[in-house]
Amino acid sequence: MDFNLQAISLADGVAVGAGIPVHEMLGRKIEFRAGITIPVILPASLQDFMTLPEPEKLLPVLTSWARVYRFPQADADLLHVLAPAETEGDEFEYRRIELLQPRSRSGPRPSAIIVGGAVMNRDECATWLIGLADSFAANPQNKQQQVILARPRLPKPDQMRLAWIGPEIVAGKAMKPRLAAIGRVLGAEIISVPPKNYRDVHARLADGGPIDAAVICERYAPYIGPEAIPATVNRDLIHMCGSVTQNDLEDQVRTWIEISVGVLASKAEANPADEEDLLLAIMLRGMLSHTKIGPFNHCGKTTVLTGVRARRLHVARAEVILDRNAESYQEKRDSDCLFLFKEHNDGAQYFLNARLVEDARKIVARMIR
Repeated sequence: MDFNLQAISLADGVAVGAGIPVHEMLGRKIEFRAGITIPVILPASLQDFMTLPEPEKLLPVLTSWARVYRFPQADADLLHVLAPAETEGDEFEYRRIELLQPRSRSGPRPSAIIVGGAVMNRDECATWLIGLADSFAANPQNKQQQVILARPRLPKPDQMRLAWIGPEIVAGKAMKPRLAAIGRVLGAEIISVPPKNYRDVHARLADGGPIDAAVICERYAPYIGPEAIPATVNRDLIHMCGSVTQNDLEDQVRTWIEISVGVLASKAEANPADEEDLLLAIMLRGMLSHTKIGPFNHCGKTTVLTGVRARRLHVARAEVILDRNAESYQEKRDSDCLFLFKEHNDGAQYFLNARLVEDARKIVARMIR
């Protein structure tokens, strides 16, 4: 879950419209805590914050973070601090700051150096996380010094299993660790099967346990077709990939994971109660963050579902949950529903029941924080 983008998206993160003036952070001591503590002293000079492209927008990451990745360098530790953030509109983004923390064997702790930061959309964040996960795995000699702090600590969800029948090396790059990094970020276990011959591939897949989807690199394995994939796999989830370069192959895998997760979710018969509670909490948190409380602060259904869409969760199921917890607003009647709506020319406009705001906050705190 340390690199899982969906788990990261569920963290509280940066509140809508939050910003911190640079002068408030000069020389400030902050601590990243989650099991262990990583203390950092920020620079005392305004000039040292110039490496941040949008300082006031990025600085809240240091207090509202979801992940901190500590990676050892020669004489310092590189800290990657990451947080999700909801925005004023329907967008959802991820923000990060990089700090270089010099090591000191004696004397006071030296100030950290701010080496960069960025505001990313989901695809950009996924690409960055895949590279980071690959770097962590590629340096086992530094494993004892590599540290990942995470919040919230969520139970590990079931992962889809995807079979990759393709080359082991492309342009001098081993594909197996790259695929493993993609799986860690997008929530999939990827089983790499080299395309030795049809019989070998068929036997490996038959004996390797159940799989949910498959990607066959037909340019590298023209003699392998869908018939090599176990009959238990939905034929619609077998992708014949015609790409050749490493980047294109990886993009195809990422896209196919996203598609397969959506198909598998839509065909699931069970609606686990904990998932329903989570979807409800995400919608409530978005309404609280945007202060959509009371009949004069409302928004359309599309906006209510923004957080669910941004996290690539089950939108149709969330819509059913919203309908179940909403009713039409009547001025002279107290409602027991969390959501209320008023009919407008452009459709129903939703807002939180002001009488149940504390109940909404408790649901969010129980499920997400």
